[in-house]
Amino acid sequence: MSIEPGLSTRIVTDIDVMKERVLVKGSTVHDVREPVIILAQTDPPILKSMLHREVIVTYLVKENGETVRRGFTAELVEFIDYNLNSGQQVKALVVKRTGPEKPYNIRMAYRVSATGRSSISMSVFENEVNIIDISLGGAKITYRKPLDLKPDEIVRINLKIEGKVYTLEARILRTWEGDCEGARRDLWFASAEFVNMSKTVEYALSRKIHDIERESRQRETRP
Repeated sequence: MSIEPGLSTRIVTDIDVMKERVLVKGSTVHDVREPVIILAQTDPPILKSMLHREVIVTYLVKENGETVRRGFTAELVEFIDYNLNSGQQVKALVVKRTGPEKPYNIRMAYRVSATGRSSISMSVFENEVNIIDISLGGAKITYRKPLDLKPDEIVRINLKIEGKVYTLEARILRTWEGDCEGARRDLWFASAEFVNMSKTVEYALSRKIHDIERESRQRETRP
C-alpha cells in the first residue's frame, strides 16, 4: 500500500472528456483505515453536493528510482471535523476506496508546443527556461546550469503570458541530461507538474493554450 498519513494528494473531482479537462484539488492524508481514508478538506473546498460521488485520489510514489503518479477511485462518504495530533480541529473528508491502486495520469488537458511567436515564456527561480510543451497540468522544459532542479522539489515559477507575469508553483517530477545528437553537454531536461494553481492563472493559461492549438491547426491546413 502506497498511501499513508502525511502524503500529499491531488483529488480528481470531475473529468470532462469532451474538453479534455480535469478538475483537481490538492489535499493531504490525515489517516488510513482501509478501505477508509481521511483527507484534509481542499482549498477551495469540495462542496457537500459531491457527497457519495466518485473521486480519484492520486499521489506521487517512488518506483525503481523514479517518481510516478498512482491513484484509486473512492466514494466521498462524509464531511467531518478531524482532531490532529496537535489537538487542532480541522475540516476533513472521509472517502472509501472502491478500486485498486494503479498508475494514473492527470494530464488530460491539451499539451502544446510553444514557439517564439506564442507570447509565452517561463522562468524557474528567476532563471529563464525553454518550454518544450505545456498544458494546464504541467510542462516539459530545458534549462542550463547554474539552475539545479531535483525530483520532488517544489519550485516557484514565473509564467509570462502576453506580457503579463503570473506566479505559481510546480513539483519537479524528473530531470535528465540532454542526450540528443548535437545537444550541448550542459543542457538538462525536466518535467514539472503545476500545483496550487489559482483560477486566474488557470484561465490565462487555458486561453493561451487554446490560442496556440488553434494557430497550429491553421498552419497545418494552409496549402
